[in-house]
Amino acid sequence: MRRREAAFALLPLVLAAATAAAAPGGQILPYDLAGVMGAASASLVQPVEPGEQYPPTLQDRTLPTLPREAQPAPPRPAGGPRLSLTLDASITGDSNVTNATDRTSVAVDYGGGPLPVPLDPSLREKAGIGIGLSGSAGLKLPVAEGVSLAMGAEAYMVEYQGRRGDDASLLGAGGIELSSGSGAGSLQLIAFDRWYGGAEAMKGYGVRANWREEVAKGRHVSLYLDARQFDSGYGRAFGGRQAGAWLSYDAVLDPTLTAAGGVYVRRDRLRDDAFASTEFGAYGNLTHYLSGDLTGGLGAGISRARFDAPVPFLSAEARRDWRYYGTVWITTRRPLAWGVFPSLTYTYSRTSSSVGFYDADRHRLRLGFSRSF
Repeated sequence: MRRREAAFALLPLVLAAATAAAAPGGQILPYDLAGVMGAASASLVQPVEPGEQYPPTLQDRTLPTLPREAQPAPPRPAGGPRLSLTLDASITGDSNVTNATDRTSVAVDYGGGPLPVPLDPSLREKAGIGIGLSGSAGLKLPVAEGVSLAMGAEAYMVEYQGRRGDDASLLGAGGIELSSGSGAGSLQLIAFDRWYGGAEAMKGYGVRANWREEVAKGRHVSLYLDARQFDSGYGRAFGGRQAGAWLSYDAVLDPTLTAAGGVYVRRDRLRDDAFASTEFGAYGNLTHYLSGDLTGGLGAGISRARFDAPVPFLSAEARRDWRYYGTVWITTRRPLAWGVFPSLTYTYSRTSSSVGFYDADRHRLRLGFSRSF
């Protein structure tokens, strides 16, 4: 009963934003509903959907950053500590910085049939330019044959004009890394914090594991598992647990062409059933060496998300989404200068929802500069 009361209390939150579905980010903006719901609604906000944050989104996970042959490989002392550091800076042109709806009104049903409620223009789809910085660092300490202690940290931030689409995250991990003659993997405990639009969206801890096994020459099967528990600064209803599994297969088709594909399932068990969901999907991509100087690729994915309960007043039935994305990218195989690899990536993503208010599409063109040490 408390969950249902909380869901009704969060109605202004739902009306206040178009949440993210196929890519990271969502909407955290106040919406003045005083004329519709009463003055008490004016200060409420809608957080980003937690399920879109950890692990990285499907398209980010399946996009190779650089061909392995192009990565700089400084000599490391045999049997000693192994340090790694990667930095990335980017400029992104984004047609929809918060993955919001392009609708001018939303249908609300108070019990006598749906009525259109005008949506503030500031909460609708809006383009922008984002400046991004990200980095990852790792330390591996061999302790036995095929066993190393593995510690690392990951951070990113994206800054848009204003703060409604600003996004930042910090994650720390520690555990072990294992390797055998035909495979390698790791098991790590993690702690993370994420801020969106100037507020703390998710804070928690978890565990992640992966294993990549060579099944034939140039062919591998990989398994990635991730489980997390978190709280949200937007209220108890948006905290909970998340778990996911990704199974992928990659193969070298010829000396210039590599293919990869996989399936995944993810469960977001939030404290409010209207925001809890199960998502399952599939994806694939191709990477092609275009010349001695350039590498390019393309990828696509599709998924289905099913929510546990209806969003009060927006629909009599639980939300159902189809989520799609497609991407093309190109990068140099050699550093342009000072060890920096430039890349250009275009991504299109779309959410087609049974609740029209959550329909959204997004075009992004990203120019990146990456350096590994």
